Amino acid sequence: MSKLQRPASLRGYLALFKPEIWAIAIFSMVTNVLMLAPTLYLLQLYDRVLLSRSEMTLLAVTLITVFLFMVMAFSDWIRSLVAIRAGVRFDKLLTSRLFNLGLAHRDGTSNGTHQAMQDLTFIRQFVTSNGLFAFFDLPWTLLYVAVLFILSPVLGVLAVVLCMVQFGLALWNQKTTAQPLDKVAEARNHGLQFLDSKLHSIETLHVLGMMPQLRQRWLAIQSRWHWLDALASQVQNRNQRVNKFARYTMQSGMLGVAALLAVKGDISIGAMIASNVLIARALQPFDIIVGTWKQFIQAKTSAANVDLLLASDASEDEPLHDIQPVQPIKGKLTLEQLSVQAPNGKPILNPLSLGIEPGEILGILGPSGSGKTTLVRCLVNTCDTRQGELLVDGVPLKQIPNAAYAQSLGYLPQEVALLEGSIAENIARFMQPEPEKVIQAAQAAGIHEAILRLPKGYDTRISPESPALSGGQRQLVGLARAIYQQPAVIVLDEPNSHLDDQGEASLITALLLLKNQGKTIVIVSHRTHILKITDKLLVLDQGAVVCHGPRDQVIATLNRARQAPASKVA
Repeated sequence: MSKLQRPASLRGYLALFKPEIWAIAIFSMVTNVLMLAPTLYLLQLYDRVLLSRSEMTLLAVTLITVFLFMVMAFSDWIRSLVAIRAGVRFDKLLTSRLFNLGLAHRDGTSNGTHQAMQDLTFIRQFVTSNGLFAFFDLPWTLLYVAVLFILSPVLGVLAVVLCMVQFGLALWNQKTTAQPLDKVAEARNHGLQFLDSKLHSIETLHVLGMMPQLRQRWLAIQSRWHWLDALASQVQNRNQRVNKFARYTMQSGMLGVAALLAVKGDISIGAMIASNVLIARALQPFDIIVGTWKQFIQAKTSAANVDLLLASDASEDEPLHDIQPVQPIKGKLTLEQLSVQAPNGKPILNPLSLGIEPGEILGILGPSGSGKTTLVRCLVNTCDTRQGELLVDGVPLKQIPNAAYAQSLGYLPQEVALLEGSIAENIARFMQPEPEKVIQAAQAAGIHEAILRLPKGYDTRISPESPALSGGQRQLVGLARAIYQQPAVIVLDEPNSHLDDQGEASLITALLLLKNQGKTIVIVSHRTHILKITDKLLVLDQGAVVCHGPRDQVIATLNRARQAPASKVA
Protein backbone atom coordinates (compact mmCIF):
# COMPACT_ATOMS: atom_id res chain seq x y z
CA MET A 1 0.00 0.00 0.00
CA SER A 2 1.57 3.29 -1.10
CA LYS A 3 1.89 6.42 1.02
CA LEU A 4 -1.00 8.10 -0.83
CA GLN A 5 -3.26 5.07 -0.47
CA ARG A 6 -2.69 4.52 3.22
CA PRO A 7 -5.62 5.60 5.40
CA ALA A 8 -4.89 8.40 7.86
CA SER A 9 -7.02 6.92 10.64
CA LEU A 10 -8.26 3.64 12.03
CA ARG A 11 -11.70 4.43 10.58
CA GLY A 12 -10.08 4.54 7.16
CA TYR A 13 -8.62 1.07 7.67
CA LEU A 14 -11.97 -0.27 8.86
CA ALA A 15 -13.51 1.06 5.64
CA LEU A 16 -11.33 -1.45 3.78
CA PHE A 17 -13.24 -4.24 5.54
CA LYS A 18 -16.72 -3.39 4.28
CA PRO A 19 -17.09 -6.77 2.49
CA GLU A 20 -16.17 -8.62 5.70
CA ILE A 21 -18.50 -6.45 7.79
CA TRP A 22 -21.38 -7.09 5.39
CA ALA A 23 -20.59 -10.80 5.38
CA ILE A 24 -20.65 -10.95 9.18
CA ALA A 25 -23.90 -8.95 9.21
CA ILE A 26 -25.56 -11.27 6.67
CA PHE A 27 -24.46 -14.45 8.42
CA SER A 28 -25.56 -12.92 11.74
CA MET A 29 -28.98 -12.36 10.19
CA VAL A 30 -29.16 -15.99 9.01
CA THR A 31 -27.98 -17.26 12.41
CA ASN A 32 -30.47 -15.17 14.35
CA VAL A 33 -33.40 -15.97 12.08
CA LEU A 34 -32.63 -19.68 12.38
CA MET A 35 -32.48 -19.25 16.16
CA LEU A 36 -36.27 -19.32 15.86
CA ALA A 37 -36.06 -22.98 14.88
CA PRO A 38 -36.22 -24.27 18.52
CA THR A 39 -39.27 -22.09 19.13
CA LEU A 40 -41.03 -23.35 16.00
CA TYR A 41 -40.10 -26.92 16.90
CA LEU A 42 -41.66 -26.55 20.36
CA LEU A 43 -44.83 -25.07 18.87
CA GLN A 44 -45.08 -27.91 16.38
CA LEU A 45 -44.54 -30.54 19.06
CA TYR A 46 -47.13 -29.17 21.50
CA ASP A 47 -49.67 -27.84 19.00
CA ARG A 48 -49.47 -30.39 16.20
CA VAL A 49 -47.62 -33.63 17.05
CA LEU A 50 -49.16 -34.18 20.49
CA LEU A 51 -52.64 -33.50 19.14
CA SER A 52 -52.31 -35.61 15.98
CA ARG A 53 -50.14 -38.30 17.62
CA SER A 54 -48.56 -38.76 14.19
CA GLU A 55 -45.07 -40.29 14.21
CA MET A 56 -44.45 -39.24 10.58
CA THR A 57 -45.24 -35.63 11.49
CA LEU A 58 -42.77 -35.88 14.40
CA LEU A 59 -40.11 -37.34 12.12
CA ALA A 60 -40.62 -34.70 9.43
CA VAL A 61 -40.60 -31.80 11.90
CA THR A 62 -37.51 -33.20 13.63
CA LEU A 63 -35.60 -33.66 10.35
CA ILE A 64 -36.46 -30.15 9.18
CA THR A 65 -35.37 -28.72 12.54
CA VAL A 66 -32.08 -30.65 12.46
CA PHE A 67 -31.43 -29.32 8.95
CA LEU A 68 -32.10 -25.76 10.13
CA PHE A 69 -29.72 -26.35 13.07
CA MET A 70 -27.04 -27.49 10.61
CA VAL A 71 -27.50 -24.35 8.48
CA MET A 72 -27.43 -22.21 11.64
CA ALA A 73 -24.21 -23.85 12.87
CA PHE A 74 -22.63 -23.49 9.42
CA SER A 75 -23.61 -19.81 9.26
CA ASP A 76 -22.23 -19.17 12.75
CA TRP A 77 -18.99 -20.97 11.84
CA ILE A 78 -18.61 -18.97 8.61
CA ARG A 79 -19.04 -15.62 10.35
CA SER A 80 -16.41 -16.67 12.92
CA LEU A 81 -14.08 -17.66 10.09
CA VAL A 82 -14.66 -14.33 8.34
CA ALA A 83 -13.93 -12.45 11.57
CA ILE A 84 -10.70 -14.42 12.17
CA ARG A 85 -9.45 -13.85 8.64
CA ALA A 86 -10.38 -10.18 8.87
CA GLY A 87 -8.40 -9.96 12.12
CA VAL A 88 -5.35 -11.52 10.47
CA ARG A 89 -5.63 -9.20 7.46
CA PHE A 90 -6.11 -6.20 9.75
CA ASP A 91 -2.98 -7.19 11.64
CA LYS A 92 -0.96 -7.54 8.41
CA LEU A 93 -2.13 -4.16 7.13
CA LEU A 94 -1.17 -2.31 10.28
CA THR A 95 1.75 -4.23 11.82
CA SER A 96 4.48 -2.86 9.55
CA ARG A 97 3.18 0.69 9.68
CA LEU A 98 2.71 0.73 13.47
CA PHE A 99 6.16 -0.80 13.90
CA ASN A 100 7.68 2.07 11.90
CA LEU A 101 5.59 4.71 13.65
CA GLY A 102 6.37 3.32 17.09
CA LEU A 103 10.07 3.74 16.36
CA ALA A 104 9.65 7.02 14.49
CA HIS A 105 8.69 9.09 17.55
CA ARG A 106 11.70 10.13 19.52
CA ASP A 107 10.16 12.85 21.68
CA GLY A 108 8.66 10.55 24.29
CA THR A 109 5.03 11.25 23.37
CA SER A 110 4.54 7.97 21.60
CA ASN A 111 3.71 4.72 23.33
CA GLY A 112 6.46 3.10 21.30
CA THR A 113 6.51 -0.01 19.15
CA HIS A 114 5.85 -2.40 22.03
CA GLN A 115 2.73 -0.52 23.08
CA ALA A 116 1.55 -0.17 19.46
CA MET A 117 1.86 -3.92 18.88
CA GLN A 118 0.03 -4.59 22.14
CA ASP A 119 -2.77 -2.20 21.15
CA LEU A 120 -3.08 -3.97 17.82
CA THR A 121 -3.31 -7.34 19.61
CA PHE A 122 -6.11 -6.08 21.88
CA ILE A 123 -8.09 -4.84 18.88
CA ARG A 124 -7.62 -8.09 16.97
CA GLN A 125 -8.63 -10.20 19.97
CA PHE A 126 -11.88 -8.26 20.36
CA VAL A 127 -12.63 -8.44 16.64
CA THR A 128 -12.48 -12.24 16.79
CA SER A 129 -14.39 -12.60 20.09
CA ASN A 130 -18.05 -13.15 20.96
CA GLY A 131 -18.20 -9.55 22.14
CA LEU A 132 -18.15 -8.32 18.53
CA PHE A 133 -20.85 -10.79 17.48
CA ALA A 134 -23.05 -9.59 20.36
CA PHE A 135 -23.21 -6.15 18.75
CA PHE A 136 -24.31 -7.74 15.46
CA ASP A 137 -26.87 -9.92 17.29
CA LEU A 138 -28.30 -7.06 19.33
CA PRO A 139 -30.58 -5.59 16.58
CA TRP A 140 -32.18 -9.04 16.12
CA THR A 141 -33.61 -8.78 19.62
CA LEU A 142 -36.45 -6.92 17.87
CA LEU A 143 -37.22 -10.09 15.88
CA TYR A 144 -37.69 -12.18 19.02
CA VAL A 145 -39.77 -9.45 20.64
CA ALA A 146 -41.93 -9.30 17.48
CA VAL A 147 -42.52 -13.08 17.64
CA LEU A 148 -43.52 -12.70 21.30
CA PHE A 149 -46.03 -10.02 20.26
CA ILE A 150 -47.45 -12.53 17.73
CA LEU A 151 -47.80 -15.14 20.46
CA SER A 152 -49.41 -12.64 22.82
CA PRO A 153 -49.39 -8.81 23.05
CA VAL A 154 -48.94 -9.19 26.82
CA LEU A 155 -45.78 -11.24 26.29
CA GLY A 156 -44.53 -8.71 23.73
CA VAL A 157 -44.99 -5.75 26.06
CA LEU A 158 -43.34 -7.66 28.90
CA ALA A 159 -40.41 -8.51 26.61
CA VAL A 160 -39.94 -4.82 25.77
CA VAL A 161 -39.89 -3.95 29.48
CA LEU A 162 -37.41 -6.73 30.26
CA CYS A 163 -35.11 -5.68 27.41
CA MET A 164 -35.16 -2.09 28.68
CA VAL A 165 -34.25 -3.36 32.16
CA GLN A 166 -31.38 -5.39 30.67
CA PHE A 167 -30.24 -2.37 28.64
CA GLY A 168 -30.30 -0.26 31.80
CA LEU A 169 -28.15 -2.84 33.56
CA ALA A 170 -25.68 -2.70 30.66
CA LEU A 171 -25.45 1.10 30.99
CA TRP A 172 -25.01 0.74 34.75
CA ASN A 173 -22.20 -1.76 34.14
CA GLN A 174 -20.49 0.66 31.73
CA LYS A 175 -20.74 3.54 34.19
CA THR A 176 -19.48 1.63 37.21
CA THR A 177 -16.56 -0.09 35.42
CA ALA A 178 -15.25 2.78 33.25
CA GLN A 179 -13.23 4.56 35.95
CA PRO A 180 -11.75 1.41 37.58
CA LEU A 181 -10.69 0.07 34.16
CA ASP A 182 -9.08 3.42 33.24
CA LYS A 183 -7.10 3.37 36.48
CA VAL A 184 -5.96 -0.21 35.83
CA ALA A 185 -4.75 0.75 32.33
CA GLU A 186 -2.92 3.80 33.71
CA ALA A 187 -1.23 1.76 36.46
CA ARG A 188 -0.26 -0.93 33.97
CA ASN A 189 1.33 1.60 31.58
CA HIS A 190 3.15 3.19 34.51
CA GLY A 191 4.66 -0.18 35.39
CA LEU A 192 5.76 -0.85 31.81
CA GLN A 193 7.33 2.60 31.46
CA PHE A 194 9.15 2.13 34.78
CA LEU A 195 10.69 -1.13 33.55
CA ASP A 196 11.58 0.21 30.10
CA SER A 197 13.35 3.25 31.57
CA LYS A 198 15.47 1.10 33.89
CA LEU A 199 16.45 -1.65 31.45
CA HIS A 200 18.62 0.81 29.49
CA SER A 201 20.83 1.35 32.57
CA ILE A 202 20.67 -2.08 34.18
CA GLU A 203 24.45 -2.48 34.49
CA THR A 204 24.86 0.92 36.18
CA LEU A 205 22.01 0.12 38.56
CA HIS A 206 23.76 -3.07 39.64
CA VAL A 207 27.14 -1.40 40.06
CA LEU A 208 25.76 1.43 42.19
CA GLY A 209 23.71 -0.94 44.35
CA MET A 210 20.41 0.69 43.37
CA MET A 211 18.54 -2.54 42.70
CA PRO A 212 17.06 -3.06 46.22
CA GLN A 213 15.56 0.45 46.25
CA LEU A 214 14.25 0.10 42.71
CA ARG A 215 12.83 -3.34 43.51
CA GLN A 216 10.90 -1.83 46.41
CA ARG A 217 9.57 0.91 44.15
CA TRP A 218 8.67 -1.66 41.50
CA LEU A 219 6.86 -3.80 44.08
CA ALA A 220 4.91 -0.74 45.20
CA ILE A 221 3.91 -0.01 41.59
CA GLN A 222 2.95 -3.66 41.05
CA SER A 223 1.03 -3.74 44.32
CA ARG A 224 -1.02 -0.70 43.28
CA TRP A 225 -1.64 -2.21 39.85
CA HIS A 226 -2.78 -5.53 41.34
CA TRP A 227 -4.98 -3.76 43.87
CA LEU A 228 -6.66 -1.65 41.18
CA ASP A 229 -7.04 -4.68 38.91
CA ALA A 230 -8.60 -6.68 41.75
CA LEU A 231 -10.93 -3.78 42.50
CA ALA A 232 -11.98 -3.51 38.86
CA SER A 233 -12.45 -7.27 38.66
CA GLN A 234 -14.60 -7.19 41.80
CA VAL A 235 -16.79 -4.49 40.29
CA GLN A 236 -17.11 -6.38 37.03
CA ASN A 237 -17.80 -9.71 38.77
CA ARG A 238 -20.45 -8.04 40.93
CA ASN A 239 -22.08 -6.57 37.84
CA GLN A 240 -22.03 -9.93 36.09
CA ARG A 241 -23.68 -11.62 39.09
CA VAL A 242 -26.35 -8.90 39.27
CA ASN A 243 -26.89 -9.22 35.54
CA LYS A 244 -27.10 -13.02 35.80
CA PHE A 245 -29.60 -12.80 38.65
CA ALA A 246 -31.70 -10.29 36.74
CA ARG A 247 -31.63 -12.38 33.55
CA TYR A 248 -32.69 -15.61 35.27
CA THR A 249 -35.36 -13.74 37.22
CA MET A 250 -36.71 -12.11 34.07
CA GLN A 251 -36.72 -15.40 32.16
CA SER A 252 -38.59 -17.07 35.00
CA GLY A 253 -40.96 -14.11 35.20
CA MET A 254 -41.68 -14.40 31.48
CA LEU A 255 -42.34 -18.13 31.92
CA GLY A 256 -44.63 -17.42 34.89
CA VAL A 257 -46.67 -14.84 32.96
CA ALA A 258 -46.85 -17.21 29.96
CA ALA A 259 -48.06 -20.00 32.29
CA LEU A 260 -50.74 -17.70 33.63
CA LEU A 261 -51.87 -16.90 30.07
CA ALA A 262 -51.85 -20.63 29.25
CA VAL A 263 -54.01 -21.39 32.30
CA LYS A 264 -56.49 -18.77 31.12
CA GLY A 265 -56.45 -20.32 27.67
CA ASP A 266 -55.01 -17.24 25.94
CA ILE A 267 -51.99 -19.13 24.58
CA SER A 268 -51.06 -22.78 24.08
CA ILE A 269 -48.63 -24.83 26.14
CA GLY A 270 -46.20 -24.71 23.20
CA ALA A 271 -46.33 -20.91 23.15
CA MET A 272 -45.67 -20.88 26.89
CA ILE A 273 -42.48 -22.94 26.52
CA ALA A 274 -41.45 -21.01 23.38
CA SER A 275 -41.77 -17.69 25.19
CA ASN A 276 -39.03 -18.74 27.62
CA VAL A 277 -36.69 -19.66 24.75
CA LEU A 278 -37.41 -16.39 22.93
CA ILE A 279 -36.81 -14.09 25.91
CA ALA A 280 -33.57 -15.97 26.72
CA ARG A 281 -32.36 -15.35 23.16
CA ALA A 282 -33.49 -11.71 23.24
CA LEU A 283 -31.54 -11.01 26.46
CA GLN A 284 -28.42 -12.99 25.49
CA PRO A 285 -26.61 -10.18 23.53
CA PHE A 286 -26.95 -7.86 26.54
CA ASP A 287 -25.49 -10.55 28.77
CA ILE A 288 -22.51 -11.13 26.46
CA ILE A 289 -21.84 -7.39 26.17
CA VAL A 290 -21.74 -7.06 29.96
CA GLY A 291 -19.44 -10.09 30.22
CA THR A 292 -16.99 -8.80 27.59
CA TRP A 293 -17.19 -5.13 28.53
CA LYS A 294 -13.63 -5.05 29.91
CA GLN A 295 -12.32 -6.46 26.64
CA PHE A 296 -14.38 -3.91 24.69
CA ILE A 297 -13.04 -0.98 26.75
CA GLN A 298 -9.50 -2.28 26.30
CA ALA A 299 -10.00 -2.50 22.54
CA LYS A 300 -11.59 0.97 22.46
CA THR A 301 -8.64 2.49 24.35
CA SER A 302 -6.20 0.69 22.06
CA ALA A 303 -8.08 1.97 19.00
CA ALA A 304 -7.72 5.54 20.31
CA ASN A 305 -3.96 4.99 20.81
CA VAL A 306 -3.58 3.59 17.30
CA ASP A 307 -5.57 6.50 15.88
CA LEU A 308 -3.21 8.98 17.54
CA LEU A 309 -0.22 7.12 16.18
CA LEU A 310 -1.65 7.03 12.65
CA ALA A 311 -2.49 10.74 12.82
CA SER A 312 1.15 11.50 13.58
CA ASP A 313 2.39 9.61 10.54
CA ALA A 314 4.94 11.64 8.62
CA SER A 315 7.18 8.76 7.66
CA GLU A 316 7.65 6.59 4.62
CA ASP A 317 6.64 2.96 4.92
CA GLU A 318 8.86 1.53 2.22
CA PRO A 319 12.19 -0.15 3.05
CA LEU A 320 15.14 2.21 2.92
CA HIS A 321 16.97 0.25 0.25
CA ASP A 322 13.96 0.45 -2.11
CA ILE A 323 13.83 4.27 -1.99
CA GLN A 324 15.82 6.09 -4.60
CA PRO A 325 15.81 9.91 -4.64
CA VAL A 326 15.11 11.51 -8.01
CA GLN A 327 18.54 13.19 -7.86
CA PRO A 328 21.35 11.75 -5.72
CA ILE A 329 22.04 13.90 -2.67
CA LYS A 330 25.43 15.59 -2.90
CA GLY A 331 25.49 16.77 0.70
CA LYS A 332 25.43 20.55 0.66
CA LEU A 333 23.69 21.65 3.86
CA THR A 334 22.30 25.15 4.40
CA LEU A 335 20.81 26.31 7.69
CA GLU A 336 18.49 29.32 7.46
CA GLN A 337 17.43 30.74 10.83
CA LEU A 338 17.30 27.22 12.27
CA SER A 339 16.17 27.25 15.91
CA VAL A 340 14.64 25.02 18.57
CA GLN A 341 12.52 25.93 21.58
CA ALA A 342 11.60 23.92 24.67
CA PRO A 343 7.88 23.26 25.35
CA ASN A 344 7.92 26.13 27.87
CA GLY A 345 9.14 28.52 25.17
CA LYS A 346 12.74 28.72 26.41
CA PRO A 347 15.21 28.71 23.48
CA ILE A 348 17.41 25.63 23.25
CA LEU A 349 19.05 26.70 20.01
CA ASN A 350 18.93 30.32 18.88
CA PRO A 351 18.38 31.12 15.17
CA LEU A 352 21.41 29.84 13.29
CA SER A 353 22.39 30.39 9.65
CA LEU A 354 25.39 28.75 8.00
CA GLY A 355 26.41 26.50 5.14
CA ILE A 356 28.38 23.25 4.99
CA GLU A 357 29.88 22.24 1.65
CA PRO A 358 30.64 18.72 0.36
CA GLY A 359 34.23 17.75 1.09
CA GLU A 360 34.22 19.95 4.19
CA ILE A 361 34.56 18.97 7.85
CA LEU A 362 32.74 21.16 10.38
CA GLY A 363 33.66 20.79 14.04
CA ILE A 364 31.14 21.84 16.70
CA LEU A 365 32.39 22.90 20.13
CA GLY A 366 30.77 24.13 23.30
CA PRO A 367 30.15 23.26 26.95
CA SER A 368 27.48 20.81 28.08
CA GLY A 369 23.99 22.16 27.46
CA SER A 370 25.15 24.55 24.76
CA GLY A 371 22.87 23.04 22.08
CA LYS A 372 25.38 20.85 20.22
CA THR A 373 23.34 17.64 20.36
CA THR A 374 20.15 19.57 19.54
CA LEU A 375 21.82 20.91 16.40
CA VAL A 376 22.93 17.39 15.50
CA ARG A 377 19.35 16.13 15.94
CA CYS A 378 18.20 18.83 13.53
CA LEU A 379 20.80 17.79 10.97
CA VAL A 380 19.79 14.11 11.13
CA ASN A 381 16.06 14.94 11.04
CA THR A 382 15.09 13.67 14.50
CA CYS A 383 14.05 17.02 15.99
CA ASP A 384 10.36 17.55 15.22
CA THR A 385 10.20 20.91 17.03
CA ARG A 386 12.75 22.77 14.92
CA GLN A 387 11.90 26.07 13.28
CA GLY A 388 13.50 27.76 10.33
CA GLU A 389 14.77 25.85 7.32
CA LEU A 390 17.32 23.12 6.65
CA LEU A 391 18.17 22.87 2.96
CA VAL A 392 19.84 19.83 1.40
CA ASP A 393 21.39 20.68 -1.96
CA GLY A 394 19.12 23.74 -1.95
CA VAL A 395 15.95 21.70 -1.36
CA PRO A 396 14.03 22.03 1.96
CA LEU A 397 14.47 18.86 3.97
CA LYS A 398 10.70 18.53 4.48
CA GLN A 399 10.35 18.06 0.71
CA ILE A 400 12.76 15.11 0.70
CA PRO A 401 11.33 11.68 1.65
CA ASN A 402 12.61 10.61 5.05
CA ALA A 403 13.86 7.29 3.70
CA ALA A 404 15.74 8.97 0.84
CA TYR A 405 17.53 11.30 3.25
CA ALA A 406 18.26 8.44 5.65
CA GLN A 407 19.85 6.49 2.81
CA SER A 408 22.21 9.41 2.15
CA LEU A 409 23.01 9.95 5.83
CA GLY A 410 25.60 8.42 8.12
CA TYR A 411 25.05 9.04 11.83
CA LEU A 412 27.03 8.09 14.91
CA PRO A 413 25.29 9.17 18.15
CA GLN A 414 26.94 9.63 21.53
CA GLU A 415 25.58 6.31 22.79
CA VAL A 416 26.07 3.71 20.09
CA ALA A 417 23.08 1.36 20.01
CA LEU A 418 23.99 -1.93 18.37
CA LEU A 419 21.01 -4.23 17.91
CA GLU A 420 20.75 -7.93 18.59
CA GLY A 421 22.23 -9.72 15.60
CA SER A 422 25.59 -10.33 13.99
CA ILE A 423 28.27 -7.67 13.60
CA ALA A 424 27.86 -7.90 9.82
CA GLU A 425 24.11 -7.28 10.10
CA ASN A 426 24.69 -4.26 12.33
CA ILE A 427 27.21 -2.75 9.93
CA ALA A 428 24.87 -3.41 6.97
CA ARG A 429 22.00 -1.69 8.82
CA PHE A 430 20.16 -5.04 8.87
CA MET A 431 19.83 -5.10 5.11
CA GLN A 432 21.15 -8.19 3.35
CA PRO A 433 24.89 -7.83 4.13
CA GLU A 434 27.20 -7.49 1.14
CA PRO A 435 30.46 -9.01 2.42
CA GLU A 436 32.74 -6.79 0.34
CA LYS A 437 30.97 -3.58 1.39
CA VAL A 438 30.85 -4.70 5.03
CA ILE A 439 34.61 -5.36 5.07
CA GLN A 440 35.35 -2.07 3.31
CA ALA A 441 33.31 -0.13 5.87
CA ALA A 442 35.00 -1.96 8.77
CA GLN A 443 38.47 -1.35 7.29
CA ALA A 444 37.70 2.33 6.77
CA ALA A 445 36.55 2.58 10.40
CA GLY A 446 39.66 0.73 11.62
CA ILE A 447 37.77 -2.14 13.28
CA HIS A 448 38.34 -4.90 10.70
CA GLU A 449 41.32 -6.53 12.46
CA ALA A 450 39.58 -6.49 15.84
CA ILE A 451 36.51 -8.20 14.35
CA LEU A 452 38.64 -10.92 12.76
CA ARG A 453 40.11 -11.70 16.20
CA LEU A 454 36.64 -12.53 17.53
CA PRO A 455 35.72 -16.27 17.63
CA LYS A 456 33.17 -16.01 14.80
CA GLY A 457 34.47 -12.87 13.11
CA TYR A 458 31.75 -10.89 11.38
CA ASP A 459 29.19 -13.56 12.37
CA THR A 460 29.76 -12.86 16.07
CA ARG A 461 26.39 -12.20 17.70
CA ILE A 462 25.73 -9.04 19.67
CA SER A 463 23.22 -9.33 22.47
CA PRO A 464 22.59 -7.71 25.87
CA GLU A 465 23.45 -11.00 27.57
CA SER A 466 26.82 -11.44 25.85
CA PRO A 467 28.44 -8.15 24.87
CA ALA A 468 31.24 -9.11 22.49
CA LEU A 469 32.74 -5.65 22.04
CA SER A 470 34.31 -3.01 24.24
CA GLY A 471 33.03 0.56 24.31
CA GLY A 472 35.63 1.74 21.81
CA GLN A 473 35.00 -1.20 19.49
CA ARG A 474 31.25 -0.57 19.60
CA GLN A 475 31.94 3.03 18.61
CA LEU A 476 34.03 1.95 15.63
CA VAL A 477 31.38 -0.59 14.55
CA GLY A 478 28.89 2.29 14.78
CA LEU A 479 31.17 4.34 12.54
CA ALA A 480 31.37 1.46 10.05
CA ARG A 481 27.58 1.30 10.06
CA ALA A 482 27.39 5.05 9.46
CA ILE A 483 29.63 4.91 6.36
CA TYR A 484 28.43 1.52 5.03
CA GLN A 485 26.28 2.98 2.24
CA GLN A 486 28.81 5.65 1.29
CA PRO A 487 26.45 8.41 2.47
CA ALA A 488 26.81 11.98 1.29
CA VAL A 489 26.34 13.46 4.77
CA ILE A 490 28.08 12.08 7.87
CA VAL A 491 27.23 13.39 11.34
CA LEU A 492 29.30 12.21 14.31
CA ASP A 493 28.40 13.12 17.90
CA GLU A 494 31.42 12.58 20.19
CA PRO A 495 32.82 9.83 17.92
CA ASN A 496 36.06 9.50 19.92
CA SER A 497 34.68 9.56 23.47
CA HIS A 498 35.48 5.85 24.04
CA LEU A 499 38.55 5.56 21.81
CA ASP A 500 42.16 5.14 22.79
CA ASP A 501 44.98 6.77 20.83
CA GLN A 502 45.07 3.97 18.26
CA GLY A 503 41.28 4.08 17.81
CA GLU A 504 41.34 7.85 17.43
CA ALA A 505 44.10 7.57 14.83
CA SER A 506 41.92 5.10 12.89
CA LEU A 507 38.99 7.49 13.15
CA ILE A 508 41.03 10.43 11.86
CA THR A 509 42.31 8.33 8.93
CA ALA A 510 38.74 7.29 8.07
CA LEU A 511 37.47 10.89 8.20
CA LEU A 512 40.26 12.15 5.95
CA LEU A 513 39.44 9.41 3.45
CA LEU A 514 35.77 10.39 3.49
CA LYS A 515 36.67 14.08 3.15
CA ASN A 516 38.74 13.28 0.06
CA GLN A 517 35.70 11.44 -1.34
CA GLY A 518 33.69 14.67 -1.12
CA LYS A 519 31.55 13.76 1.89
CA THR A 520 29.98 16.43 4.08
CA ILE A 521 31.15 15.74 7.63
CA VAL A 522 29.96 17.26 10.92
CA ILE A 523 31.78 16.36 14.15
CA VAL A 524 30.90 17.19 17.75
CA SER A 525 33.88 16.61 20.04
CA HIS A 526 35.50 17.85 23.23
CA ARG A 527 38.87 16.30 22.37
CA THR A 528 41.19 18.57 20.44
CA HIS A 529 43.14 16.00 18.39
CA ILE A 530 40.29 15.38 16.00
CA LEU A 531 39.71 19.11 15.50
CA LYS A 532 43.03 19.38 13.65
CA ILE A 533 41.43 17.87 10.54
CA THR A 534 38.40 20.18 10.51
CA ASP A 535 38.01 22.94 7.95
CA LYS A 536 35.65 25.11 9.98
CA LEU A 537 34.59 25.37 13.61
CA LEU A 538 31.30 26.36 15.18
CA VAL A 539 31.34 27.31 18.87
CA LEU A 540 28.04 27.33 20.77
CA ASP A 541 27.17 28.48 24.27
CA GLN A 542 23.67 28.28 25.78
CA GLY A 543 22.18 27.80 22.31
CA ALA A 544 23.86 30.88 20.83
CA VAL A 545 26.74 31.11 18.33
CA VAL A 546 29.95 32.36 19.96
CA CYS A 547 31.96 32.23 16.76
CA HIS A 548 31.98 30.44 13.41
CA GLY A 549 34.49 30.36 10.59
CA PRO A 550 37.72 28.73 9.38
CA ARG A 551 39.39 26.57 12.02
CA ASP A 552 42.54 28.61 12.58
CA GLN A 553 40.60 31.87 12.70
CA VAL A 554 38.16 30.53 15.29
CA ILE A 555 40.96 29.06 17.43
CA ALA A 556 42.78 32.42 17.35
CA THR A 557 39.58 34.20 18.40
CA LEU A 558 39.08 31.77 21.29
CA ASN A 559 42.70 32.18 22.41
CA ARG A 560 42.37 35.96 22.41
CA ALA A 561 39.16 35.67 24.42
CA ARG A 562 40.94 33.51 27.03
CA GLN A 563 43.94 35.85 27.20
CA ALA A 564 41.84 38.99 27.61
CA PRO A 565 40.60 38.21 31.17
CA ALA A 566 44.13 37.10 32.13
CA SER A 567 45.62 40.40 30.96
CA LYS A 568 42.99 42.35 32.92
CA VAL A 569 43.87 40.42 36.09
CA ALA A 570 47.56 41.09 35.50
